[in-house]
Amino acid sequence: MAFSKISIINDALTHLGADRITSLADGTTESQIMAQIYDGSAESVMRAFTWNCLTHRTQLAASTDTPAFQFDYSYPLPTDPYCLRVLNMEETNSLDQWKIEGRSILTDASTCKIRYIGKPASVADIDPLLASTISARLAADASYAIIQSNQAQQQMWALYLSKLDEARTVDNVESSRDFWVNTKLEEVRAGVTHNGIRFGKAWW
Repeated sequence: MAFSKISIINDALTHLGADRITSLADGTTESQIMAQIYDGSAESVMRAFTWNCLTHRTQLAASTDTPAFQFDYSYPLPTDPYCLRVLNMEETNSLDQWKIEGRSILTDASTCKIRYIGKPASVADIDPLLASTISARLAADASYAIIQSNQAQQQMWALYLSKLDEARTVDNVESSRDFWVNTKLEEVRAGVTHNGIRFGKAWW
């Protein structure tokens, strides 16, 4: 299913029992409120989770302006698509550290490859769970302005959190986690410990 900004907004208005809109310029109270909050609400949802459909990989080019101290390199964040959140930097060695400051990554690494959440040019083909979560967040953010109900606001916020949790669950099924953890369950399964701790790859 192809989504649009209007279809996502109308799903939010349906959650609130409010009138649907035909465009963001149709002159209704609903369209004026949604036009004001849509970008902020949608980008908050996009930043809130590691959405597979928004994940990109790239190698950054270093800036000619180097940090004043602590780090050796500065890498401007991507603009196409626009980087909303850096998920991780591929470290070239175990001592590599990095930090986001402004619109740049500061690091000592001489190369910088990242995974990041990018803002889509269009919402036409985003994941259905992302579209549903944005609609719920819009309903929560717009609820008091549209229907003046604190109770509805709380209900819509709970709906948003449940949609976000559903997306997390599906995302975890569709990919393995690529970090190491230690658990007592791993010890029991493997029967091998090192100073009481066993390290194992997390696949759940």
